Amino acid sequence: MSNDGPVEVFARPRLTSPPAAVLDIVFVHGLGGDQFETWRSSKEDSWLEWLATDFPTCRIFTVGYDSAKFANFLSGDGASIQDLALIMADGLASREERAPHTLLVAHSLGGLIVKQMLRRCAESLSPDFIEIGRSVTGVAFLATPHQGAQAAKTLDLLVRQFLSKQSKQLAYGDDNLVDLNDFFRSWAARQDVAVRAYFETEKTYGVHVVDKVTANPGVTGCEPIGVQTDHIAICKPATRTAPIFKSMSSFIRQLLKKVTPPAAGIETAGMKEPGASEGQATIASDDIPTEIDAEILADFQYYMTPAEEDRRDLEQKLAEAGRSYAINDAKRKKERFNMMLQRHIAQPSAVTRYAKLMADVETRFNRHVAREIADGADIAAVDRVVQEHVVEPCVSAHSTGEGQITAGLVDGALYYLAGNCHLAWDHD
Repeated sequence: MSNDGPVEVFARPRLTSPPAAVLDIVFVHGLGGDQFETWRSSKEDSWLEWLATDFPTCRIFTVGYDSAKFANFLSGDGASIQDLALIMADGLASREERAPHTLLVAHSLGGLIVKQMLRRCAESLSPDFIEIGRSVTGVAFLATPHQGAQAAKTLDLLVRQFLSKQSKQLAYGDDNLVDLNDFFRSWAARQDVAVRAYFETEKTYGVHVVDKVTANPGVTGCEPIGVQTDHIAICKPATRTAPIFKSMSSFIRQLLKKVTPPAAGIETAGMKEPGASEGQATIASDDIPTEIDAEILADFQYYMTPAEEDRRDLEQKLAEAGRSYAINDAKRKKERFNMMLQRHIAQPSAVTRYAKLMADVETRFNRHVAREIADGADIAAVDRVVQEHVVEPCVSAHSTGEGQITAGLVDGALYYLAGNCHLAWDHD
């Protein structure tokens, strides 16, 4: 088993200009697991890579440890869980760059090491360890046994399965489990940490390893979620539509909303296509749902793809149009709109809505605004036409029961389309 420190997992294809990370997501495997294979449903597919692609402001790490030493400790011998926890904390603290916030995701008994690491960080006088503990904003447990005699029996089962022989009476039994989980419950409440727990509904080798009761960490607001799979496959979603992947993606989105200040500009990320405007992100077409109208899908893909004409970047276009004063605001709004597209890329209704909005913005701009620009109208006159013939009509037409469209979002669409060379702010 791997005992390497944190290793970053990248999107495929890898982003050439990733934005600053807001959230580090750290995956910890269970007993008998592997730093990389634990999370793979096949040689080609790892949901860690999907997350790295879907959430460009997050960095994905996987941590390994010596499962044999962990098993020996649980069965009465070997290195202590405290040692493993400190090794993990030191690995996380030793990274050259760290995001301000952290989400820990643990499978099976990896959850015990995560809780012990958080305990050691909380009790430590080391500034690095204290900072690691304070950065944690969320913890997700995938089939982790937490407390009580039933959990101790689960540990016994897992240790015996891993060692392939009769284990000794568990040293890490009922009292120790309760004490560790009591710490975790109070710590999570003090830190205002979001906790999510999952359990499998199917048997593994004829045994139901972690059930709803065992999987419950006892944290207020955390209701264990059942997943229709077994103990081994629960951490290996095979597709993006798998319930565990969709649920964890939703959890990450909630955490990002919590830790990203509304007033802060949302950074864009993605892989630049050859010739794309500098800083302009694109979205992988494979991620776009195909169960939508073909014409809508074609429009959406068209607007996401930089046009061949006028490959100046947005900043240059605005400067040459006499709008240098608007560059920072334009880049922020364009990046925010791009992030909205990425965030909702797998939702057919959202793809349809944004495709229609971009089509409306382009049509209105070319029909009303481009003519004013071509006729040499001054900036104030152009802005008035933009407001009256693009922004206000789009806000009115595209605000529905699913959500309100704001003027800022329409501005973002304008600058996004300009950045992808579909709109021109000057006569050239």
